Amino acid sequence: MGANNWSKEKLNRYLKEGRGQGVGKDYLPWNYTYNYSSKGRVSRISGLKTRRIHHLHSDNQYRAFLLFEFNSNVIDIRESFPLLDVEEVIDDKEDLRFDKFIDRETKEPYVLTTNFLLTVKNNNGEEREVARTIKNTTELKRKITFDKLEIERRYWQQKKIDWKVITEKQLPRQLAKNIEWIRETLLVGSEGELDKDKLSVTILRFLLENDELPLKEVVKIFDKTEGLQKGAGLFLFRYLIAKKEIVVELTQKIDLESKVKNLLL
Repeated sequence: MGANNWSKEKLNRYLKEGRGQGVGKDYLPWNYTYNYSSKGRVSRISGLKTRRIHHLHSDNQYRAFLLFEFNSNVIDIRESFPLLDVEEVIDDKEDLRFDKFIDRETKEPYVLTTNFLLTVKNNNGEEREVARTIKNTTELKRKITFDKLEIERRYWQQKKIDWKVITEKQLPRQLAKNIEWIRETLLVGSEGELDKDKLSVTILRFLLENDELPLKEVVKIFDKTEGLQKGAGLFLFRYLIAKKEIVVELTQKIDLESKVKNLLL
């Protein structure tokens, strides 16, 4: 048996490690980025809401994570969530192709996973879970992909949890890129010596008072007026967006040459 083969011993080790268990900062994903080869770039990213490292196995998963995290209603993100009890949960399973998801050498069934299990809170403060699977449209042409998706669909249907498939078509690249650009300002230590909470109030007023000027000019003048290092004003502008103190069109490239009044929604 090779090191990469799936086995009962490996299953027991994963369970003993606590993989697929816990919530928030205590959750451990079933698959880490170093466990299996991936068709896309793998990412390890520090979660702002969970305060733990997330393991993402493709560019599409990374973009989906950014969108989920930026959504104010999402309060927890559990990636690579294992369907450990799948055969017990699904009643109608005679036609499901579990036989396709076994290790050919050891004959041990693989543990199937759903890419994301999210905890979302509505406006009334009520929490519920939703499951999301991320697939590239090219993958949807493969029979084995449909076989796995049907298992996932029936599993979550039986659990009465909303489940959907998301493709790259629902993951706008520019939106993800903009979220990535602004979320950096929320990372611990990203501000250096800046008092970003105090100065963000100051720059917000400054932006509104000078909204006829291009953003590029406003932040430059702000840096000089406040005696700040070059780029501080732009950092604070990004911080305001990240904190949702101001709203801009994030599905488009943010043009620094545009007038402030044309950027703010």
